[in-house]
Amino acid sequence: MNMQAECRRSGLLRLAARLAVGLSAIGCLLPAAEINHLPPSPATPFLRLREATLGYHGPSADFANLTEIRLGWFGPTNLDDPLTGDLWWAANFAMQEANAETSNLGFPTSDFRRLPFRLIPRWAVDPWGTGVSQLTRMVYDEQPLALIGSVDSASTHLAEQVVAKAQLPLVSPITTDKTVTLAGVSWMFSCAPSDTAIARVLVEAVLAASDPQCEIANLKSGIRPRLALLAGTDHESRMTMREVLKEFSRRGRLPDFRFDVPPGAPTLAQQMAALAAVHPDTVLIIAGAEDSARLVRGVRECLPGAPASLPAPSNKPHLAGKDAGAPSCLIFGTHSMSRARFLDLAGPAAEGVRFPLLFDPDAAEPAATRFVEQFTQARGHPPDYAATLTCDATRLLIAAIHRAGPNRARIREALAQLSPWPGAAGPMAFDGTGQNTRTNLCMASVRNGTAVP
Repeated sequence: MNMQAECRRSGLLRLAARLAVGLSAIGCLLPAAEINHLPPSPATPFLRLREATLGYHGPSADFANLTEIRLGWFGPTNLDDPLTGDLWWAANFAMQEANAETSNLGFPTSDFRRLPFRLIPRWAVDPWGTGVSQLTRMVYDEQPLALIGSVDSASTHLAEQVVAKAQLPLVSPITTDKTVTLAGVSWMFSCAPSDTAIARVLVEAVLAASDPQCEIANLKSGIRPRLALLAGTDHESRMTMREVLKEFSRRGRLPDFRFDVPPGAPTLAQQMAALAAVHPDTVLIIAGAEDSARLVRGVRECLPGAPASLPAPSNKPHLAGKDAGAPSCLIFGTHSMSRARFLDLAGPAAEGVRFPLLFDPDAAEPAATRFVEQFTQARGHPPDYAATLTCDATRLLIAAIHRAGPNRARIREALAQLSPWPGAAGPMAFDGTGQNTRTNLCMASVRNGTAVP
């Protein structure tokens, strides 16, 4: 027993000696003050995709013997649909505009440039099932030069899988989900500003909404305004909410309360009761256009003191940021509140809500003015950002086709080369992944039923 104990003790002593030698070597290399304060080594990303430039380097042949230029449309085609009918009209308007210009060409030009454009639509109520199957069949049977679509980010992801295999350009008009281009598909181009750009201007406005002189805006007072988040659980809303929460976290101020709302929920009683119980000073709604309208009406009913506009500046001191005895809260939302459908459904309850504006008509732009006038005359209301971006996406794709000719790979290159492109809804400047990098967004509020910057 004594021999075994002696062997164990000898082994431990040798191990301790080796550790001491190693530590002394480290001490020789580093000052003693730095040994206890070594900063963690930052991980180096293998690839920064936004800084890369995607491209296509494979074979691509010209389309021969064409009698028309076919473009695929992945989306609904019912003009009476309150959410998507405007988009289908806008795409057809840009197509008819291009055909009219082609027929009026009074100078010699190539036979290809004289060919008429035609939209080939495919859609189904279930885009994840029969819808994407019909799109795939159309791409291989009808042989369009490029695709336009879709009406939301979820179905755009489906179309992206098709073009990755079939190798033809896909231009997304209204998707703000930045993961669409982060998939690394070089055929993908997204015309709308990203959720990151939207979140930045929205969070800035929410945090700046409190009067700088009021007590709740003073961080040293120990009192801060209560911020409640009403969040839709659909894919589009979740992607936007993720970027909004990232921006709140970056600024060190997350919402105090969060209530999730399923899309098209039959009742909002539970969420509204919970909201009324916490008495928020500010309510932020992240949901689709139709759900946002229902939520705004619900907030007005459960918080009747919610003002229809921002409070006017005053030199009088405020207590807890509110007028004595009069509870009030501000209502903010995302870009979906600038949809015509939201304004129709929300009605008077929309007065005073604030949201990022993706389209502010510029009277100095002839193309934008012509589209707004024609759209308003045909549809009975001014175009929102979704309709305008759809027209822009179609116009951009037509310009790329005229520049590149009947070759899918060259059309993809032309889309990248035309950036920055002056659209009616705003400039389109694509990064290396095909995402529009536009950041010059502003906030708007509803006044007399109209979105006003």
